[in-house]
Amino acid sequence: MRPLDTAEIERDLLKRSPLLLLNTTEVAIRFVIQLVVANQFPVLLPAELWLDILDHYHKSSPPKYEAVRPTALTVSSTGRLLYCRTIKLNLGDLVSEHKILAQLSFDSFHPEDLTSSNRSGTQDTNPVYAIEFPRTTTTTSVSSSSAALRVPDCLFVCVTVPDVIARLDGGRCWVCNGWRDICAGCAGVLALDFNACMGRGADLACPRCMGLEFMRVDKAFLQKYYCDQATAEEEEARTARLSARLAELGYDQKRASKDGPDGGCE
Repeated sequence: MRPLDTAEIERDLLKRSPLLLLNTTEVAIRFVIQLVVANQFPVLLPAELWLDILDHYHKSSPPKYEAVRPTALTVSSTGRLLYCRTIKLNLGDLVSEHKILAQLSFDSFHPEDLTSSNRSGTQDTNPVYAIEFPRTTTTTSVSSSSAALRVPDCLFVCVTVPDVIARLDGGRCWVCNGWRDICAGCAGVLALDFNACMGRGADLACPRCMGLEFMRVDKAFLQKYYCDQATAEEEEARTARLSARLAELGYDQKRASKDGPDGGCE
């Protein structure tokens, strides 16, 4: 996923109504910073103190995400106000009931079949968030440091299944049970569903929570060196690639060991 570009808001965002992930922790920070920058906050403090307060808030408040869809846009003299309604996702149903479509869905996440849509005709009561986008990106430099008060990104587009697992499901994955890899020779039907079959003993990146395309790259590496030994540099490159993916998704920097699920296969 990537931050929503403000230019997308005025193009066709409402028409497309894509699935977005909203960082609700950053929404609160955005609101405070916008008030401070506009000198509208009821308590006047130096920018340095605001940086300390917001830094403490970041450290004590882990990111929390909601799945949302944009529903309306209003324009004022100060900027644009985008309204987003929260939606429910049922990721497990996609994989268990639509396995033939699973590969396409993992490459390009289309959540229409996952949303608990309102088919009864009753009023939708899902919460709505209003996110303000100022006309200009306002940055207030802090006199005594190089830091700055910056309005943080809070809406993200191009959402993938691994993004949803990592940010909404707390990293819970029924394919690998949170180990982030599977034994490609022991997983049986699961491996067939994701075209992840290999010989026993190959600890393959999980196709569900690490991503199908990422799994394919990892599978190609393991197939290439299944009978031969990769060089130390190549092994280090793979480890770095896996670590970068774990960091990107916010997972713990650890991989399944030989004592983990299906570990120790020879």
